[in-house]
Amino acid sequence: MLSRSLCISALVLGLAGTSALSSEYQANPPSTSKAMYSRHQHGTRLPRELKMVWRQEQRSKLKALPKEQRHGWLKAQWRAMTDKQREVKIAELETKWNALPANVRQSLMERKQQRHQARQLRKGDKHANQIGDESERM
Repeated sequence: MLSRSLCISALVLGLAGTSALSSEYQANPPSTSKAMYSRHQHGTRLPRELKMVWRQEQRSKLKALPKEQRHGWLKAQWRAMTDKQREVKIAELETKWNALPANVRQSLMERKQQRHQARQLRKGDKHANQIGDESERM
């Protein structure tokens, strides 16, 4: 009986603590501009549109590298930056992205989407061919 009452009281305290935490999060929501890039600033990822601008900016350096060294070079550059350098770079890339005309931004995003869909189709075809080859072997 004592263990049962201890478990119930612990459960009540736990639920009360989680409800207090959730109300704390709702009371101070992050600003939208900060929230949009908050998960990217401290990680190794940039938002898609800013990454497109950075790739275009670094294109000449990438082309100068041997093919074997190109893969992952931008990611390594990003990881080598300090948090302050990343913040400065994000602000710089945001201004460049926002300076582009709306139709150019839209066409870049559409082209990116088309490439993504084509890649997915190639993966699907490759997967279907592998399944077909396996079924023929049986």
